[in-house]
Amino acid sequence: MADFQVIRTNDMPTCPQCGQAAALTARLPLGDGIDMLLCLQCDTGNTPAGRLVAILGLPEGERPMDLFGDFIVDWLHAGAAAHGWRQIPNQSSGS
Repeated sequence: MADFQVIRTNDMPTCPQCGQAAALTARLPLGDGIDMLLCLQCDTGNTPAGRLVAILGLPEGERPMDLFGDFIVDWLHAGAAAHGWRQIPNQSSGS
């Protein structure tokens, strides 16, 4: 899998839509770099980001951690696809 970073800290950038602090950020080393931001308020619905937000919105002890990794990968794939990348280099197409 290509190197990427997913970061969760107390000093997160703000969502450009609502101004709320991001829950997660990621940087994919594709092309000139793809910066992704996950907002608990704006990223909702039946999308990779929305599914990840749904898990993060649960109390820590109730989060289905067996799905967390899959949802992160789905979110990263969706972000790459939004920028024209069909597959993250060095990763199989099935996730």
